[in-house]
Amino acid sequence: MWFEVLRGFVLGAIQGLTEFFPVSSSGHLILVPVFFHWPDQGLAFDAMLNLGTVTALIIFFRKDLIDLFRRLITKGDDQKKAGVFVLKIIVATIPAALLGVLLSDLLDAYSRQAWLVAFDTALWALVLLWADRWSGKQKTTLKDFERVSWKQALTVGFAQPLALAPGTSRSGITISAGLFTGLSREAAARFSFFLSIPITGAAGLFGLFKVAKQGVGADGTLVLVVGFLSALCFGIFAIR
Repeated sequence: MWFEVLRGFVLGAIQGLTEFFPVSSSGHLILVPVFFHWPDQGLAFDAMLNLGTVTALIIFFRKDLIDLFRRLITKGDDQKKAGVFVLKIIVATIPAALLGVLLSDLLDAYSRQAWLVAFDTALWALVLLWADRWSGKQKTTLKDFERVSWKQALTVGFAQPLALAPGTSRSGITISAGLFTGLSREAAARFSFFLSIPITGAAGLFGLFKVAKQGVGADGTLVLVVGFLSALCFGIFAIR
């Protein structure tokens, strides 16, 4: 039992760190158990880890989220700007959310092969390096992430579904897309993190919906709670 709890803590830490660093959390959650010859952690555990990291986002950006909500309910120019920004987040989320639902069974069946995850991880690392080098050579970049244009928001949004394949980092691919469209490093990262709140939360809730039909599994509730708390704490650290 204590080994399972330790395993839950380790996998939660990996999820928390790799969800926000530009490497693949889903890929590492496949490769690490393969490396240590651990059994697959299952759907319930993955769902709890996703909820742990989205909770970390909400806690870390709570002031930004409260300010955004305040502007949404206050009449004036700020309300319009805040509304347009929220609409861009929603529209940019649709491609990944739609394909995630449509391709869920296909991805579960064919995308968890270790060699494919390793290949994707290396491939998109090169893309991220290219994007970072390219951005560093630009004389001007957009620093205010709330002022992203529709073209920038949609480019990042349509890049996000690539992360449905384990080994492709969601934060990595969206930050790269943001850099290529002219966002600064900080603006690209912050827009990526804001964009991950609805999609990561939806993934966690979708996983829990499946768990509700299939059952918690052999590990029990304690391991799920440990994984959630570990992902939450290490997620806050990674965002900082």
